[in-house]
Amino acid sequence: MARSQDVHWFVAFIIFCTGFVCANTESILYKVPHNFPLSKSGDGSISTKDVNLIPSISLSGEAMSQTTIRANTTDLQLHNTTYIELTGLQRDETYQIKVCWSAIHPISVGDLQTVTIPRFTEFQGTRSDYARILMTFQVLSDSYPSEHAMVPIQVSLITTRLGIPVDIYPTLVLMVLLVAVLVVTRSAHVLNDILLKF
Repeated sequence: MARSQDVHWFVAFIIFCTGFVCANTESILYKVPHNFPLSKSGDGSISTKDVNLIPSISLSGEAMSQTTIRANTTDLQLHNTTYIELTGLQRDETYQIKVCWSAIHPISVGDLQTVTIPRFTEFQGTRSDYARILMTFQVLSDSYPSEHAMVPIQVSLITTRLGIPVDIYPTLVLMVLLVAVLVVTRSAHVLNDILLKF
């Protein structure tokens, strides 16, 4: 009885820690429209004269991609919107966009959303021959910001399969195995029957 209670406390502790770690994470799901005009690498319609001043994150055939940006949280930069271009996406696919930051930085991320920029439209000093998808968010300081405080923020672009982001699959497998072990060890007669068959 004491052993099963210890296991229950251990599982409760893991669930608590998971919720605590996810507290500094904001995420949204974005589905690319089936008729969105995506650019191709080597496409001649892409202007080579333009310098991309907007940071970008690209999947390029991968299931997940991450980048780290440094957001300025000085009093002059509060509520300043950050833009990141999303490239390497596929039509009619759903992606999770996730923004994470360390708990040692007293900040909040708000207004996480996606924006579509039509082709030939100038935006943030850039212009392109193809339509672009950008994610935007605001970094808000939860305390008086120190001068020149640059906070590292990790931005992830993750493919989803069956409506579940692929980076969660290992956790799901671990949880299923853990539940299976708990069921087997809790039912001593089932474990005994299995051992007798071998």
